[in-house]
Amino acid sequence: MHIIVTLLLLAISPLFVSAQSQPTIQILSIDSQNFPTITLDYKAIGLNEPLPTSPTAVEILEDNQSITPDSIEEHYQGVHFAVAINPDASLTVRGPDSKPYNIAMLEALKTVGPEPENLRNNRYSYFNNPEVTLVETDDYSAWASLIDNMETIPAESSSSLNSLELAVSALEHSSLSLDTILVYITPYLDYRVLPEFYALLDRAAELGVQIHVWIVMSPRVVGSSYEIEMQSEVQSSGGTLTALTNSQLVPEPRGYMEGKGRVYSAQYQSSLRAAADYEVSVRVERDQQPSVQSAPAMLSINVQPTRLSFVNLPETLEIRFNNDGSFQPAQLPLEVLIEFPDGYPRQILNATLFINGSRVASNTQPPYGNFLLNLADYVEEEELRLEVRLQDDFGLQGRTDVHTISLDVFKPEETTSTAWFLSPWIWIGLLAAAGVIAVVIFRKPLTKKQKAEEEEETELSDNRTVEKPEAPSPVPIKSFGSLVRLDPDQTPSAEKPHLLTNEITLIGRDPGVANLVLDLTSIEPLHAEIHFFPDGRIRLTDFNSTSGSYVNFKPVGTHGTTLQHADLIHFGTLLFRFNSASRTQTSPPKE
Repeated sequence: MHIIVTLLLLAISPLFVSAQSQPTIQILSIDSQNFPTITLDYKAIGLNEPLPTSPTAVEILEDNQSITPDSIEEHYQGVHFAVAINPDASLTVRGPDSKPYNIAMLEALKTVGPEPENLRNNRYSYFNNPEVTLVETDDYSAWASLIDNMETIPAESSSSLNSLELAVSALEHSSLSLDTILVYITPYLDYRVLPEFYALLDRAAELGVQIHVWIVMSPRVVGSSYEIEMQSEVQSSGGTLTALTNSQLVPEPRGYMEGKGRVYSAQYQSSLRAAADYEVSVRVERDQQPSVQSAPAMLSINVQPTRLSFVNLPETLEIRFNNDGSFQPAQLPLEVLIEFPDGYPRQILNATLFINGSRVASNTQPPYGNFLLNLADYVEEEELRLEVRLQDDFGLQGRTDVHTISLDVFKPEETTSTAWFLSPWIWIGLLAAAGVIAVVIFRKPLTKKQKAEEEEETELSDNRTVEKPEAPSPVPIKSFGSLVRLDPDQTPSAEKPHLLTNEITLIGRDPGVANLVLDLTSIEPLHAEIHFFPDGRIRLTDFNSTSGSYVNFKPVGTHGTTLQHADLIHFGTLLFRFNSASRTQTSPPKE
């Protein structure tokens, strides 16, 4: 019966080992803050060799799409090296080099350090059966001094699994994220404690910890069902078993650290463009070795179209025609605020203006959100429905809400030509003229006495002298500048220029508060202010009006803007040219 069990274990153990100890890759983190550039951190699990850092050997599988990374960087984070010792007098037997195994083990363990470049990266732990522990220290010297205790092993030491139990429990409660290597030194274990021993191996394997067992045993046990079963259990947990008889040397533990403690950062360009959760994994090709691949990790993308909104657009726009057929305003400046609500600024391809559903203009260069609308094609419309759509290099389209502007168009009254004889005023004039002629022809001649009286009154009238009061001399009026009203083609209109005689000129529709009254419904009761400072500066400030104020077609806010001679100023739809009295403006005094 024992022979059958042994043969079965020999047959299935290679399959079991290969299935359980298959190396893999673990994704540690995914950073999408610089989307579409993604940074992905990963490390190898169960490998005793470094991973390649050539981008051509690494493949990112993003939503089942294969992507070659732009770069791979390697960082050493450190290794946690732990030793658990089950002391027994049998550890002092001699190996093939005639050196006692306990001394050979002591010397081998000390080869793992110190590493000057990693003094603050590596951690060390020590567990011994008389419950002596040192957990996760970065003090290599303190750890090595405890290793020195292996030089002498008391004869009365009794074998147990206590040190291994202490080590696994400490690892289960550890907060370290380092790769951990555990070397377990033990004499021959009684077959009755093997189930407990295997259970500790499984607990360590769940933590991703490799246990390398150094067991001193009789040469007669090698090849037995005991040794074969133990070999299978240790390897299935990802570790190794070294049976030390008189013919085997102690392994070099630094080999266990190869490929450990390294974290790799891959940077690649994501092809995702829709907001969703996606699966991402890493596959690494190795020279003459099977490739290794990670389990899928979740990548959350929250890309959104740009958010667009019009700035200071009126609800109603008045258009007034002149007798010569021109009208004002002839143009309407438009400004759109562009925002990235997802926090991923990117390249803008174009912004397109639509009026009443038709494409009017498109900007392919900055500033993308500024348009100047020619109103000549819309004076016969009742309203303007404005919309701007923006295309970015993510392939997403943002758009404004449709903004409707009602148009109030005022044209001169048309005069109709009629026959002159149908006009009542012509007949009234003719009747008046006939009456005058009748009075001249038929009036009664004056008597001689009446003529004498009239001559006397005329003589007295001629002899009278009328003293005219002296005309007062004109008082000169100080002027800081003037506003000249312009037609839509920017030529001066027939309207008299508005002189600016106050240091602060308030402009608006209400005569009670404004110095300069502009009688137009698009003008606010108190619309704007022009301030002439003593140092020569001139500043125009808008009082948050609905139709706005513009200097050279740029909107003026409540913080104001500086005026220069010959600047073009819009108050709502009214266009003026500003003339400075000095024709120049001095720069402000230095502080």
